[in-house]
Amino acid sequence: MNKLTLFNLLKYTIYLLLLFDAYQYLQADSAGARHLLADGVTYQKFMESFAVTIDVTSWLVLLLCFELETAWISPEKIKGMLAWGLHGIRAVCYFFVLSSFYGYIAKYLLLTEVEPLAADPCALGSAYTYLQALDEYLPLTAELCQKLQGIPLVKLEGAAILTDLEHLQDARLMALVDVVYAATWLLVVALLELDVYFKEHAALKGWILRASEAAKAFLYLILLAGAVFWGIRGEFLDFWDAFLWLAAFALIDLNVLGIVHEAQVGTESSS
Repeated sequence: MNKLTLFNLLKYTIYLLLLFDAYQYLQADSAGARHLLADGVTYQKFMESFAVTIDVTSWLVLLLCFELETAWISPEKIKGMLAWGLHGIRAVCYFFVLSSFYGYIAKYLLLTEVEPLAADPCALGSAYTYLQALDEYLPLTAELCQKLQGIPLVKLEGAAILTDLEHLQDARLMALVDVVYAATWLLVVALLELDVYFKEHAALKGWILRASEAAKAFLYLILLAGAVFWGIRGEFLDFWDAFLWLAAFALIDLNVLGIVHEAQVGTESSS
């Protein structure tokens, strides 16, 4: 088995694992949406509830587009209707990626808008839920509300959700990490878009290439730090997903630079 075959096997295995992760995020978002959308569905609440699923799905389609443009279709063939089609698909994906980014920001802002809960939690009824962690909600059962007696509670404005200050601060931290992480990925993909553009115009070399790779290396370090953060906290799915995305875009980077293909061609020509 040659280097190019091994490279492609690794790459498409990672893509399949990312697809499976997207399914898991859909299940997690669906569970949380039952609480966030209990009072009715609006565009803002829907984007907040399914921010992760929409984001991940859009990124998967973007990944496919980058794969097509950097590994399957030669730059000279990307013109006319094909170019418009790929750019149109990417534009739609970027709309949803930016909408999901807005969803992350909105979710963080939702956690900053709270008011003290003056009522007895046991008198609120089953319409209320308890925020145990970001995107993790517990039904306000009689047993739970008894445990909450004597603990200062707050209510999220505009939602039938209550929590205590300790869990609120933790949820805010995790929501802020999501915002920073999503913003970093937007910068990464912006650089990749520039890489693809310069490669199509035979200009991805010299100081442009060095500046792009240095900037992406810095951004990848931020993303790696986020993955380590989730791993330390025991958030295995987030850690694993972050690791897979880092690997996937690192492989796309190799596609753009053509390193694996060039190495394979060099090996075949010398044999």
